[in-house]
Amino acid sequence: GPLDDIMKMIPGMNKMKGLDKLNMSDKQIDHIKAIIQSMTPEERENPDKLNVSRKRRIAAGSGRTLQEVNRLLKQFNDMKKMMKQFTGGGKGKKGKQAQLQNMLKGMNLPF
Repeated sequence: GPLDDIMKMIPGMNKMKGLDKLNMSDKQIDHIKAIIQSMTPEERENPDKLNVSRKRRIAAGSGRTLQEVNRLLKQFNDMKKMMKQFTGGGKGKKGKQAQLQNMLKGMNLPF
């Protein structure tokens, strides 16, 4: 899909295993888009600060469930942590690539 095409453009990503888990249907992308568009700009900027009532409002506004909103936020946080570790110092290029592959295997992507 389109996300897969973008991921292949990132140096080193085309060699990585586990990218097949990133394949998302247009329907899944539409669900994610609806959730994000139901957030205020401040909520998009600081999703960690969302409380339950805001999450319920986002779910209602997007036509999705509270569980789907929570799942998307968890996936976002997991990806954020993974990218921090991947871009952080310490290990060589091969070590970082292996680390990213292991993290992708453990993530339940997408929805």
